[in-house]
Amino acid sequence: MAHTYRTIHHWDQWLEHFLGRNLLEAEQHLLKNSLPKYFGKHILLVGVPKQYSLLQSSVMPYQCLVTPLPTKIKYPHYIEGNFHELPIHSGSVDLVVLPHTLEYVDNPQHVLTEACRVVKPEGCILILGFNPYGLWGLRKVFSRKKITPWSNNFIQANTIKKWLLLSDFEMVNQLNCLYRFPIQNQKLYKKTQFLEGLGRVCPFLGSVYMVVAKAKVIPLTPIRLRWQQQLSGIRISTTMTGRIVRNAK
Repeated sequence: MAHTYRTIHHWDQWLEHFLGRNLLEAEQHLLKNSLPKYFGKHILLVGVPKQYSLLQSSVMPYQCLVTPLPTKIKYPHYIEGNFHELPIHSGSVDLVVLPHTLEYVDNPQHVLTEACRVVKPEGCILILGFNPYGLWGLRKVFSRKKITPWSNNFIQANTIKKWLLLSDFEMVNQLNCLYRFPIQNQKLYKKTQFLEGLGRVCPFLGSVYMVVAKAKVIPLTPIRLRWQQQLSGIRISTTMTGRIVRNAK
């Protein structure tokens, strides 16, 4: 748990750097066209404090952040809790957002299952993750220094989909973004803006994917009861006591 906490802390700090800020900007643009489509009262972000800005385009009135990291910023609804045991009632949230949360925890499938637990019937879960086959994924392969975020576990979108199916969720949508190389040089990074056009031709090369799934509603099949007790030979007495009298054979 101590290793996971350090990893989460380093990830939150990395989001303040140049590439981290551009990552958040690209994801905010992606969510700007997606979050307004989902209605309800409660939206929950399971991540780090720096990612709270991802909810700014949501129309839901109650926006909550669950994170193990303490923060000095006073968010409207902030809960300090464990990802593996979310302090949220089951089936109480309309939309749960996991921005790269599964990539820096020890047991990502368990965390995803826990996040699915708090989603309402017909509610949705939205997951952001690094594409191992995108340009940022290639940087992870050839990076000698395994530092954040290259030290995190990049999970394939198809693996996420399989886990969601096991939790009785059905796919709604998948989008990709961020087609530029993860270059630290700001001037050179801005010059590669034209690479974002690859999304129209090769969307699978996007370094970040967004997967949205909806909780299935299992219909209740009415069970026809069959009376097993034999009622033949029994008559109900008309007396006030209401005793049951069996006919003599």
